[in-house]
Amino acid sequence: MSSTSRLKFQLLFLACMMLGLLPSLACAQGPVAQPKNPVRQLLNKKGKIAIAGAQLYYEETGRGTPVVLLHGHSFDRRMWDPQVAELARYYRVIRYDMRGYGLSSLPVEGQQFLHANDLYQLLQALHIPKAHLVGVSLGGFVAVDLMALHPESVLSVVSCSGSIYPRPGPEEPITEAEIARRRTEIAQLQARGTFAFKTQWLKSLLKSSGPDSVRSAPLLRQMVQDWSMWQPLHVEPRVLLGHSLVPRLRAHPVQVPLLLLAGARESAARQKDNETLQQLVPGAQVAVVPNAGHVANLDNPVAFTQAVLQFLATL
Repeated sequence: MSSTSRLKFQLLFLACMMLGLLPSLACAQGPVAQPKNPVRQLLNKKGKIAIAGAQLYYEETGRGTPVVLLHGHSFDRRMWDPQVAELARYYRVIRYDMRGYGLSSLPVEGQQFLHANDLYQLLQALHIPKAHLVGVSLGGFVAVDLMALHPESVLSVVSCSGSIYPRPGPEEPITEAEIARRRTEIAQLQARGTFAFKTQWLKSLLKSSGPDSVRSAPLLRQMVQDWSMWQPLHVEPRVLLGHSLVPRLRAHPVQVPLLLLAGARESAARQKDNETLQQLVPGAQVAVVPNAGHVANLDNPVAFTQAVLQFLATL
């Protein structure tokens, strides 16, 4: 192209832009066509909610019916990293740090509280009358506890490796002998060192994990490393219903859709607890997550997420 031709082309281009004749400029000036099936816009919120005696850190993603994710002991909300994005495509997903974990307040020794009551207050503060609950380990116990205490606030429960907590509940006060025993255990732990304790704890977690634990190991290691260890270093109150759960469900039956999961490599005792709870809640289902251990949502995140979504889709 000669210099004269190039100059004519540039002048024509500028003229078209000034007159609004170029398609790109016309699109910028006119209304933008919307896709027929727009992807649901995700909301992202985070902050702290004040409840009785504590502040709970939470994060919220997505829109729709609320789904609350409850983490396990020694972990925090990050436990749900593999699930949040997929669940948020269909639901309003809330994950939070329980009292004593992550960015939430630490408990005060000697002050009684229940994790389920904390969750109930969180739901009220977020103006959520009812929600689906999904919990693993400690989070599973808390979800089941809330189902027993406030079934009117629960749409459904998915509990994995956390159905019936086999220890005393708040109706059995901590005895002086128990306090003395715990003081001895705490002194032994402190002498041993927190690093050694966390190393052994992580080793036991990974041992119980599925064949693909190498994938979940970095996140598990980071969460355990960040864990305050308040619970083993203090005389913890009765934070779960424990032994009082089964009598309560027998005296006050609930009609809440319930899915009880366990990793294929989970202990026989945990799987037996699932069967026991299944008999107490009409219509409860029991299923196994393949290639997974105690922390099934991290050991096999795809299978776990599919099990949750398929269950919720039936409700």
